[in-house]
Amino acid sequence: MAASTYEVEIGNRLRNIRESQDLSRKDVEERTHNEIKESILAMYENARRRIPTPRLKKLADFYGVSTAFLLGENPNMNAPVREYDIEAMLASDPKYSDDEKELLLHVIGVIKAKRKAEGKD
Repeated sequence: MAASTYEVEIGNRLRNIRESQDLSRKDVEERTHNEIKESILAMYENARRRIPTPRLKKLADFYGVSTAFLLGENPNMNAPVREYDIEAMLASDPKYSDDEKELLLHVIGVIKAKRKAEGKD
C-alpha cells in the first residue's frame, strides 16, 4: 500500500527537524536509549511505516516541538516555536521553491546574526 501525502509530509517534517538539530538517526537512537530505533525512524521519515500517536508524541517531546508541528498544523500550538521549528517548517513546505527556501533561510540567518550582535540572543 502506497504512503499517503499526509504520511510523506509527516516523514519530511520528522527528517527536517532532526537534520536541523544536526542529529543522525543513530544519534536519536542513542539519546533515546534505544527506545526509538534508527531503522524504525528511517521508515517513519520515508513514509514506509505509519507512526503511532504515542511514538509521534515521544518524538515531538524529544525534538522539543509540538505534535501540531509534526502533524502540519499550527507550530505554535502546545509548544513554543523555536528557531529550528521555522527552518524545518520552511524546508518541509512544498509551496516554496528551493531558491525561495534558501532565501528565507538566509534572511533568518541575518536576523539571528543581528539579534546576537545586539545581545538579544
